[in-house]
Amino acid sequence: MRLIHLLVVVGVVQSIFLVGIVVLLLVNRRRSSWRRRQSAQVAALMRGPLQSWLLGEGPVSDVARVLSDVDPDVALDHAIIITTSRAAASQRGEFSAAIRGSGWVHRVLARATSRHWWRRLDAARLLAVVGSERDRTLLHRLLSDPHPAVQGVAAASLSRIADMDAVTSVLEGLPHRALAVRLYQFSMLRETWWLATPALLERLMPDAPPEQLDVWISLAEHIGTAELLERVCELAHNEHATVRIAVARALKRYFHPRSYETLLAYLDDPDWRVRAVAARSLGTLGDERAVNAVAAVIADAHWWVRFRAALALAQLGETGRRALRDARAGQDRYAAEMATMVSGLSPGSIVELSEG
Repeated sequence: MRLIHLLVVVGVVQSIFLVGIVVLLLVNRRRSSWRRRQSAQVAALMRGPLQSWLLGEGPVSDVARVLSDVDPDVALDHAIIITTSRAAASQRGEFSAAIRGSGWVHRVLARATSRHWWRRLDAARLLAVVGSERDRTLLHRLLSDPHPAVQGVAAASLSRIADMDAVTSVLEGLPHRALAVRLYQFSMLRETWWLATPALLERLMPDAPPEQLDVWISLAEHIGTAELLERVCELAHNEHATVRIAVARALKRYFHPRSYETLLAYLDDPDWRVRAVAARSLGTLGDERAVNAVAAVIADAHWWVRFRAALALAQLGETGRRALRDARAGQDRYAAEMATMVSGLSPGSIVELSEG
């Protein structure tokens, strides 16, 4: 009897749960439909004022007035579309100044203190549109948000709010961020390279923790200034393999004799990952003087090193391709097989695999 009662209770709970899901889906569908209709109506109302302003024939205040009369979420969507795909770079500042005093802007930015991460995300999205020097405290709050999505989007404001403390905060947090967030913040830091470079140089030191150093070296590669890559070259003899891998990867963008010499030395590194990345970077640099050294690595004990070496030879001009043909005819079975495989690839495939 007790079992029957238990099954009845479980059935009732499951039914209530199922009804709740259906109601939630219906409400969400209805709201999405309403938002689409609202967005379409706003687009129609704004078409004339927006076109006039973009062509320099009307005031931006007309555009701001349309947005001030609609739902904040709809206004936020249109403001982002205008700044990212419609307005020229020279017009974005004017648009931001025009909407900054609007009530809907204040309401959306106030969501930065919300318990719900998606509300805080709205504040981060809008801050990238209207942010200024007076929003430094808000920027710091959003950059340190516990949710990765908010952290990533908040970094988009770095180009508008030139704050060294915020840049430093992002740099310190990079090693602890999720990969997707880290890559997005890399792009934002590259846009503010004049602030990121001095702060990054202070951290590219031999005594820095290796788990932080390899991330900062990757950022230096992403920014790509000669000053940063020169400092990366000075870290080539680090005892940690992960750091040497990051150095080898970054030096493919540093067309300098020191880079060439460092990568040649890395072909004899005890860690096979360093040897593989070094061969790849030498192929990217395209210096045919490296052919003999790379050709020797095609007989490496590790297949991934052989693969990277063969791809590098295919990138090193006729001299490299001749070395591939010699490897195909050589006595080393594994080197010959790898050379045969790579020799059969099209030039486009070689480039695609080399960049992968």
